[in-house]
Amino acid sequence: MEYKHIICPIDGSEVSDVGLKHAAYLSKVSGAQLTILHVVEKWYRAAHLVTNSEEWSTIHEDWLNKGRELLESTANKLRDEGLHNIETVLREGDASHEIVALSVEHRADLIVMATHRYSPMGKLFMGSVIDRVTKKSPCPILWVF
Repeated sequence: MEYKHIICPIDGSEVSDVGLKHAAYLSKVSGAQLTILHVVEKWYRAAHLVTNSEEWSTIHEDWLNKGRELLESTANKLRDEGLHNIETVLREGDASHEIVALSVEHRADLIVMATHRYSPMGKLFMGSVIDRVTKKSPCPILWVF
């Protein structure tokens, strides 16, 4: 299987760092484009509380800036390690929807995602982004534990 485009969503956690390491390795050995995605879900999840106030605008911009900083620092670290075919994407909304949408838009060959290993009961109550992505993904997914 030849990989041309790999997508790796990150959230800044240690778990997503493990997934990123695998995605970077696969990108390096295959020459595939690596798209690092960060989805800001807070604004989407807080939609019922949001107003048009200046305070909410400041909060929103802060969340976006933190996402940009995460993507920039991650990409710089990978470039320092010799990986240069990197793209970063910042999205807002439901993480699972945005991951699938980006994989369709970019015609991704692979999505690399780390999982927190929630128990079946934890998934029942909390849901799982990786489960929702797996059900709708147009391409294979590498689950990293």
